[in-house]
Amino acid sequence: MVEAEYKAALDRLIRRAHENRNMITEALYDEHFGAIGLNEREDGLTRGYLDSIGISFEESGRTFEKPEFSEEDGKYLNLYLEELEALPSYTEEEIREAKLKAISDDDEEAQAVLMNHYLKDVVDIARLYIYQALPAEDLIGEGNIGLMTAIRSLSALDSLEEVDAFVGGLIMDAMDKAIYDDTDIRKQIDDMVVRINEVNERAKQLSEELKRPVTIAELAEDSGMKAEDIARAMRLSGDQIEGLIP
Repeated sequence: MVEAEYKAALDRLIRRAHENRNMITEALYDEHFGAIGLNEREDGLTRGYLDSIGISFEESGRTFEKPEFSEEDGKYLNLYLEELEALPSYTEEEIREAKLKAISDDDEEAQAVLMNHYLKDVVDIARLYIYQALPAEDLIGEGNIGLMTAIRSLSALDSLEEVDAFVGGLIMDAMDKAIYDDTDIRKQIDDMVVRINEVNERAKQLSEELKRPVTIAELAEDSGMKAEDIARAMRLSGDQIEGLIP
């Protein structure tokens, strides 16, 4: 497996999931990873990682649940939403007219109306990214920058039917970039791979010494690793660690 190719496919799949309220299908998964040829362990690792950041398969039967921010992020979010309540509200016709003016005339007043209109959408989109460990304030801040860029670029569009998708896309682009640029988040999957490899090697070695599969408790006692870390590695590998009993 070529690492760069795998990372690019994973990024594309996560983006598609965000566009579909953190849900994907088996067909979409195969579309992104089929050509790469993941082995059983790599497949289990990938699926475990997707689950850990809140992305589910539609075939699993799990329904979409609106993700909740942490307590700290929730406090910020409540204050932010209170500020948004003070903004003007608009009718559907007023929004439609603003879109037409922004597209055809690059109208600044229309742009201001649309900025106010889409600010709450930034919060809704940020909810899809909260599993990525970036603070809500940072996500929303970057999303607002993406929103501003989108609104100022509406004159490049041909019809108002394109506006919602265009605006949402640039908001997500901004959040994607913020997550990619965050070193800690970018390292998560690499650290996870290292951890799983370590658990795999230790489990295989102990299993060979004892000539039988070993338990998580036995491996923890022998290796000095925490049982919860071993269990997490086992889960993220799709229960594919050789010599270890799930």
